[in-house]
Amino acid sequence: MNINNILSLLGDSEISKIGEQAGIEKDKVNTALQGALPTIISALKGNADSKIGQKQLDNALERDHDGSLLDNLAGFLDNPKQGNGKGILKHALGSRRTGVENILSSKTGVSSNSMSKILEIAAPLVMSYLGKQKKQEGLDGGGIGNLLSNLFNSNAQSSEDPADNGLDIGDIASMFINNRKGGIGGFIQGFLGR
Repeated sequence: MNINNILSLLGDSEISKIGEQAGIEKDKVNTALQGALPTIISALKGNADSKIGQKQLDNALERDHDGSLLDNLAGFLDNPKQGNGKGILKHALGSRRTGVENILSSKTGVSSNSMSKILEIAAPLVMSYLGKQKKQEGLDGGGIGNLLSNLFNSNAQSSEDPADNGLDIGDIASMFINNRKGGIGGFIQGFLGR
């Protein structure tokens, strides 16, 4: 299981809509998403490395992200603000958001402004994907943590393969994995008291 599971949910029309929302050409959308999705997964995995983080993420999925967004992708992409991507990123990336956007911009060749919009669309997609997996597989907080670890590890392995189009976001991942400062604490607090 890897980020391609999430990317495979997006057909040509969805990719086009994301491009329109972000103000970029359709052919740049996949590249931008290959940076955005693993970045969000890394931030969430950093949170889920603790028991309390797993519990808070589990509660957030139970309460706000049951996967139904994926059943109406066209509606979501017509009005991405309904997914609260900005709120998810505030909690997941914290004060590091601008820095993350700048790094992803340089790796993908997509402007920081457009990358910001891509991240705001990608965050609800990731949360909905996790929520759907939680529901289908009956996962608890530990199960969600394992799912995030699998997603993170499969992306880390594929980005080491030069034949793979995945972007190496190791520098971004290191901001969140095994690091208890900054955005991760904000992520836990944010889901508690949004």
